[in-house]
Amino acid sequence: MEKAATERELTGALTRWGREPPSQPKKVMIAEFRNYLQNIKGYSQQTVAAYCRDVKHFARWYKDHSDDARWSTVTRGTIDAYVTWRAANGHAAATTNRALASISALYRYMQREGMEVENPCRYESRRKIAQTVPNTIPYADLEKAYEHATGAARLLLGLLVTTGMRIGEVLAMRWEDINFATCEIKVHGKGAKERVVWTLPQVLDEVADIVPAERRWGRMWYLTQQTARNMIYDALRPHTNAKQQSPHAIRHTVATRMAQAGVNTVTIAKALGHNNVKTTQRYIDAAAVDVQAALTTNNILQA
Repeated sequence: MEKAATERELTGALTRWGREPPSQPKKVMIAEFRNYLQNIKGYSQQTVAAYCRDVKHFARWYKDHSDDARWSTVTRGTIDAYVTWRAANGHAAATTNRALASISALYRYMQREGMEVENPCRYESRRKIAQTVPNTIPYADLEKAYEHATGAARLLLGLLVTTGMRIGEVLAMRWEDINFATCEIKVHGKGAKERVVWTLPQVLDEVADIVPAERRWGRMWYLTQQTARNMIYDALRPHTNAKQQSPHAIRHTVATRMAQAGVNTVTIAKALGHNNVKTTQRYIDAAAVDVQAALTTNNILQA
């Protein structure tokens, strides 16, 4: 229902000003834009939904601030004005930069489809993001939370704490992705990129107890992200006062743990699935260790 509503709103945003390719119905155009983001660009469903919301927000803002609100009339000045307006209204730099990426993606899609539009976001309008210390959770608190957790929450915590995977990556796991003999897990990451991470035998032993070996195929989890996040929060809350009590805070903690152990930037980036080592540089300076050793010898649950 939410996806359908988003598509209806985005249809209005797109077709009110933009010139559609000849003979392409409105709903088809929106479906193709979503397909471009999800299948051509390899973005996750969450990212696609966020991009659609960003485009819709910009469309509404532009309509309210222009007498000639068409996609073909958006200029660098328009984008700069939008960035200024967002800053004045308290929008964080990171979310503003994502909004610009969303608008730019829409223009790239239009150009790809043969529409005669300039991409106003090709100019540098990104806001500078302050370098902040990643929110982490004390190691002892994570150990205590894991010890007291039960059921699905314990399995999720075990996988998150030992691998640093994103919650979406954990929920996307298939039984075929797990090598129980070597403790390897094939991760289906952002942008349709795959990588391999390692966990601990005791974590996989508990995972294996869920389903008999002959039935371990196909999708592993049947949880929404929100349900999984709530489980993690409920498992962490009694045992920590950390500012963030979320799967991503656990991911930050895993990265920080490896950094403190002397693991180099490239290795941590590879373990976490970062496209750019600059993202990883928040956690570390250099030394050389392979991914398997980094994840298996510097594990919070094995400390």
